[in-house]
Amino acid sequence: MAFHPNLDPELRAALEQAPLPEMNLSTLSYEDLARQREQIDEVLTVVPLPETDVVIENRHVPGPSGAPDVRLRIYRPAGEGEGRPALYWIHDGGMIFGKPEADDASMVGFVEWLGLVAVSVDYRLAPEHPHPAPVEDCYAGLAWTAKSAGELGVDPERLAVGGASAGGCLLYTP
Repeated sequence: MAFHPNLDPELRAALEQAPLPEMNLSTLSYEDLARQREQIDEVLTVVPLPETDVVIENRHVPGPSGAPDVRLRIYRPAGEGEGRPALYWIHDGGMIFGKPEADDASMVGFVEWLGLVAVSVDYRLAPEHPHPAPVEDCYAGLAWTAKSAGELGVDPERLAVGGASAGGCLLYTP
C-alpha cells in the first residue's frame, strides 16, 4: 500500500503493522464485516494514545428500556472542575463500523484546547442491531450525560452534540 509522503510517521508505522482493510461495501458479507471490524480493532490497538494529562474513563450507563447498557468513553481535563462545557460525540463508521477509541486523538485535542469534557458513545452497530437501536443508544447516553452533568463537572446548559459522518446522521434520526 502506498502512503502519502506527508503522513505522520507514527501513523505510518501503525498502518504498516496493521494495515486498514480494502473495503468494497457493495459486496460486504457478514463474514467480511466481522473480519474488517477485527482488522480495524487491530489498528486501534497499535495506534498509541496521545501523551496527555486528559483523564479517559469508560463507563457503562443504562441503555434503552430492555436493551443492554451503553458504554460511554469520557475524556476530562486533569484536576477538579465544574461548570465546564461538554461535547457529546457520536462516532462515524457507516453505522456498521467504529467505536469511540477511533476518536481518542480528536477528543483529547478538544479537551486540551477547549477545556471541555467530551463524552463519546459506543452505540450498537448494524446490521446485527437495526434501526432504531443505534439511535436509542445514542439518546440513552446523551440523557445520562445531561442528567450527570454535575458529576462530570459540566454545565448542563453548555452541552453540545456532534458527530462525524454516520454520527451526524444519528444526531437527527426521527
